[in-house]
Amino acid sequence: MKKPHKFAGLIPPNLLRVIREGRCVLFVGAGLSAQAKTEDGKYLPVWSGLLEQMIDWCIENRIDLRANRAEFIEIIQKKRFLTVAQELQERLGPRLSACLSEILHAGKIRPSEAHKQIPKIPWVAILTSNYDSLVEGAYTLAYGGVVPPVFAQNNVGSALDCLRNNRHFVFKIHGDINIPESIILGNRDYARLLYLSPAYRSFLETVFATYTVLFIGFGGEDPDLNDITDKLSSVYERSIGQHFILIPNDAFSPIERRRLLEDKRLDCITYEKDDSHSQVVEFLKALAVRAKPDVPETPSPFKLEKLRPRVFISGSFKQVSFIRELAELAKEVGFEPWFAESEIKPGRDVQDFVSEAIVDTDWIVVVITKDSARSPWVIHELGRAWAAQKQILAIRIGDAPIPFDVLEIPCLQFSSTKLTKENRQRILEIFRQTFASIKLKE
Repeated sequence: MKKPHKFAGLIPPNLLRVIREGRCVLFVGAGLSAQAKTEDGKYLPVWSGLLEQMIDWCIENRIDLRANRAEFIEIIQKKRFLTVAQELQERLGPRLSACLSEILHAGKIRPSEAHKQIPKIPWVAILTSNYDSLVEGAYTLAYGGVVPPVFAQNNVGSALDCLRNNRHFVFKIHGDINIPESIILGNRDYARLLYLSPAYRSFLETVFATYTVLFIGFGGEDPDLNDITDKLSSVYERSIGQHFILIPNDAFSPIERRRLLEDKRLDCITYEKDDSHSQVVEFLKALAVRAKPDVPETPSPFKLEKLRPRVFISGSFKQVSFIRELAELAKEVGFEPWFAESEIKPGRDVQDFVSEAIVDTDWIVVVITKDSARSPWVIHELGRAWAAQKQILAIRIGDAPIPFDVLEIPCLQFSSTKLTKENRQRILEIFRQTFASIKLKE
């Protein structure tokens, strides 16, 4: 029996499918390491914190910096992280590894709960921009000391061999803290590696063109994410499908999410952010349960076989009577309708049904009211519908604010959810036209 999970978001069914089929690579960013605690109870730093601590380390160890601390902090506050990183790498020279080892507590920190979920999921491989050994540590804990092969850019050939022979491995794209000469901190050295090392570029191109990649632990302004997506954008055009990124719901604006999907085939899976990013752990737990090869896929919520067009109706449960009325009109035309009868709660099977319904439907109708415009679930559903390239009709009630994802689509305007005879006829006519156009495409 499938265990409930507490991830309060929609997981795309095609992501679960590629994981089950052994076609998904996990890409781990700094945000995941930031969930791990040091011996004194502090969290590992992300980009800004890491650079600030490196500056302090340089000052304490009398490294000759070409600017004072305040100047560096000013640049960091402008989020020009790679400028500071390149400067520190050059000034530290051979002492870079010692600096990072001390700040990242190399060998003295245990994997976080998020890291511990990773070995429970059948990834093809794991790529990480982190220097630490927390991913390997999670596998050590899970498999009684057995560690998967770990590679950096100095042995990319071995990583390619593992990829070709379906052997699981971990690859450190910016180097390994245990291999000092492999560490790359600044953008210049990474760009040089990407463009001047045919084997390294071939490896990354093979990963992104052949497999589905899931990014976890990356923020909206993360330079590691920008490096990969910008420099390999041409590879995305030849990839077998879209890739995915788990991000807080405030990391990107709707237009940024749309551009990521259209330009880089990167589909955003969003979650409600709290101080500890607890939903990241819940997301991985959900994958661990639902992506096992022996777990059957969630059945379609539509009751009939694919004999007639299907319509998914999205809206707030507070307007369920109106949604039921729309469903009856859809049935009258010939659609098979589906909608959630009640408020969606994290961990409920209805979340799985919602994901499957969006994938299986031929048409989306969204009811925009003041309640639904504020509903995170309606926003989730619209995002998934848009990512799945579904046709959408918006029905706006009164002066309800219009979500970004429906600004440019057909919209019916009504003053209230109590339909007049004339408005019912308007809806029926649009339903009939859409039904006919869908049937023509079959």
